[in-house]
Amino acid sequence: MTVPLRQSSSEVVVDADDFARRIIEPSDFVADTAAFIDVRLECSAGKASYSFIGPGVSQNQDQTVNLDVPHGFNIGAASMAGGVVNGQHLHFTAEVFICTRGRWRFAIGEHREQTLEIGPGAVFSIPTWVFRGFENIGDDEGWMYTVLGGDDTGGIIWAPDVLRAAAETGLHLRSDYTVVDGLDGMSANDVVQPLEPAQLASVDRYTDSELAARAVHHEDLQWSDHSLLSGSVARHLSAMAPVIGHGMTEDRHHRSPISAAHGFSVEWLRLPGGSSTGLHRHDQNQVVIVIDGSWDIAVNREEHALHSRPAQGSVVSINSGAWRNLSNVGDCDAHAVVVCASDQRPAIEWDPEIVNAARQAGWSRDASGYIAPVELIGGPVR
Repeated sequence: MTVPLRQSSSEVVVDADDFARRIIEPSDFVADTAAFIDVRLECSAGKASYSFIGPGVSQNQDQTVNLDVPHGFNIGAASMAGGVVNGQHLHFTAEVFICTRGRWRFAIGEHREQTLEIGPGAVFSIPTWVFRGFENIGDDEGWMYTVLGGDDTGGIIWAPDVLRAAAETGLHLRSDYTVVDGLDGMSANDVVQPLEPAQLASVDRYTDSELAARAVHHEDLQWSDHSLLSGSVARHLSAMAPVIGHGMTEDRHHRSPISAAHGFSVEWLRLPGGSSTGLHRHDQNQVVIVIDGSWDIAVNREEHALHSRPAQGSVVSINSGAWRNLSNVGDCDAHAVVVCASDQRPAIEWDPEIVNAARQAGWSRDASGYIAPVELIGGPVR
């Protein structure tokens, strides 16, 4: 594994090999059609899972992971044709879906007692310890990115009906939670058994309104053009909209619609044509999911600068501590989803040129790291 080079204890310089392997484009995606025990069920046939960063919750010991580097979270995706269903199961850590294509119906509860629908641009965070499944209710192939909490997700628990139905097709779960085709002489002790009613009593439940509050639709995003210090400089115009956690925004008026701790933040970034975030860095692992537009993603400074123009749909990992600049090299608005590790706000360090230009425009940051008028702050430039 390539290790980032360090110029000093305070600066990370990413080498070309490490940068390249962190750019995961759609041409690099590998569909896993044997990730879960329900793949032989008639209603679930043809579903595909992807593991871009970390192994996720796949139960296929032969899965492909594009980037097996701990980030504090996992990034993957689910792809299903119209009418295909993902069976009921529960997670121990956060599970967040980012829909980019198709219409989806989520079913919550062991027997699908509650439902919620989302479409392109929506983000849905499902509470831990509840059974959930989902179905593509559109006519075309649907696509959702997933963000899972932690480097080790702990796996999943299947609803009893799913385990029983899978067993009728010959698929079982070993005690290590990997899928086995046929028992092949294995004892009952080696196979995961469906939960009993007394065990199911420990599973959580939420009201319809509580679940609805964890779905943020694109039309409900609260964008701010004053979310990054660099946004006060003409060539660095940008806007952000928080979804989960504090995120990168430096707008003190921003409030995330989903504030529950996930171990990571999720927010939208929008850049107009020809604009960029400007050079900055922070110490959290960060992933940029390129939703649309023409992007140039750069790391390092000056003669060490490396650039990539990832295709739409790409998943890009940026090293913690590395300088980075995200640019829209097209003419129309470009959108991305940004995921940062930790429930804490990243402390952004801006290039001195941006700090000075923002100050000339009348803006700086207060002691809490929020954008404020220079005339009201006093003290050193931030």
